[in-house]
Amino acid sequence: MHYLPLLFALGLLVALHELGHLVAARLLGVRVDRYTFGFGPAVFTWKFRGTEYVLGAVPLGGSTRIHGMNPHQPGVDPADPTSFPAQSPVKRLLVLLAGPLTNWLFALGILLALYTSGTHVVVPLTVGTINPGSEAARAQLLPGDRLVSVDGQPLESWSGFVELIAQNSGRELKLGVERQGEPREVKVRPRPDERGAGRIGVSQQYVYRTHGPGQALLQAVAHTGNLVIEGTRMLGGLLQGQRSMADANPVGLVKQSSGAAGSGLGSFLRVVVSLSLALALFHLLPLPSLDGGRMLFVLVEAVSRRRVPPRVETVVHAVGFLVLLGVVLTVALADLRQHLRRTRTAAVAPPAAAPLPAAAASDGGVPLRADGLGN
Repeated sequence: MHYLPLLFALGLLVALHELGHLVAARLLGVRVDRYTFGFGPAVFTWKFRGTEYVLGAVPLGGSTRIHGMNPHQPGVDPADPTSFPAQSPVKRLLVLLAGPLTNWLFALGILLALYTSGTHVVVPLTVGTINPGSEAARAQLLPGDRLVSVDGQPLESWSGFVELIAQNSGRELKLGVERQGEPREVKVRPRPDERGAGRIGVSQQYVYRTHGPGQALLQAVAHTGNLVIEGTRMLGGLLQGQRSMADANPVGLVKQSSGAAGSGLGSFLRVVVSLSLALALFHLLPLPSLDGGRMLFVLVEAVSRRRVPPRVETVVHAVGFLVLLGVVLTVALADLRQHLRRTRTAAVAPPAAAPLPAAAASDGGVPLRADGLGN
């Protein structure tokens, strides 16, 4: 497991997100009172052009205090032209959007570097590795097989294939494949993983390739677009009750991606890209205390031409923050209880009388793709 490097990377991404707000505010003439890198007691403090910069004892995460964003902040003059409330709706939206945009640009920059220097790129809907003893091995799927359909339903993406397999645990499925240009049909019965999702034990195929600057930029933009689409689908599954809150947040992604992060620098950077985009999408949700929630208030003001009373907005954001904090703590405690339950069950389980054959012993586990997805 590689939780610590990924959690450290997540902390840096949060600090980068807040730095985006700071830069945008300064460029648009909005005063920034304080920028804090990390948390805990202040280790080092300095002031530059009216902004106090603080280094916390634990260098993870960060925060930006923009002048007047909290209307009840002491010393805020509503007539001050450098305060956040005094700005036009467009300027305030740009300041709020700057954080998620910074995370997206950072992810795009990493991908651009990977594609120009050479990296493994996906071969669409093509089988890469197969778990020994898995359902895919039983069905005699081979590396290089191209997946065409599931039960007659044409496939458009690997994530769509993963979703169909996950939703049909224990049910026999007919896979349409192409092997060296010839159509074939095989039958598989996905096995449930620890979360009950179906798996057959295959991962997607990658090939090593370098790209010119123009092509690398197109590939990087397409890559981020695909991740955004997958994130939107995850959010839709969460709203429909098909996905767990434990997986649909940046910390949950850290858990899922920890194995892929240990496969090399390229894989680790791909996981960082996924985390950066997940953080951007999370902050764009129209929920109180998030950037998306604050943007929603600005849009309501722009449409109605009436400013929401500061007290109402403050209460909504405060309550929203407490609710989000409660959800995070609830998910963390539920995950801890589940881990302790599995540990207790494993400790009291009687030893097997004899080792099972590989095909029977396999749980259909899935090797992670370089970006953390497998099936």
